[in-house]
Amino acid sequence: MPALPGRNLLPQSTLARQVAVLGLVLCAIALSVAFPLRDYLQQRTELAQAVVAQQDLEQQRDELQARKVALTDPDYVAAEARRRLQYVTPGDTVFVVHAPPIASAADIAAAAFDRDQPWYGSLWHTLSEDGAP
Repeated sequence: MPALPGRNLLPQSTLARQVAVLGLVLCAIALSVAFPLRDYLQQRTELAQAVVAQQDLEQQRDELQARKVALTDPDYVAAEARRRLQYVTPGDTVFVVHAPPIASAADIAAAAFDRDQPWYGSLWHTLSEDGAP
């Protein structure tokens, strides 16, 4: 069968064959190395995350152990009872501070109305109210 010009499918030189085979070998090597390398890098990342989580847990453990030791101290427990629960011991002087009542919406509106008036108008208004301080 005679070869048609321009239709030759096989490379003519051995160099072209060697380059093609070398390219295929390099692709095979790259594919055989890529997946294990990806897995290795992923495992390193997971290991680093696990180490950070372990360090956080160890820090929490140390804080909880310090708190456990502090809770065995009777002076610390008494101080916490005083601070959190407002407990007092016999002989302590107790002071009770009452906060002023929260202003209602009407009081806020009246204060806004007072700001809109001149100073002498608000002065006259406070003097004319019955029993107002």
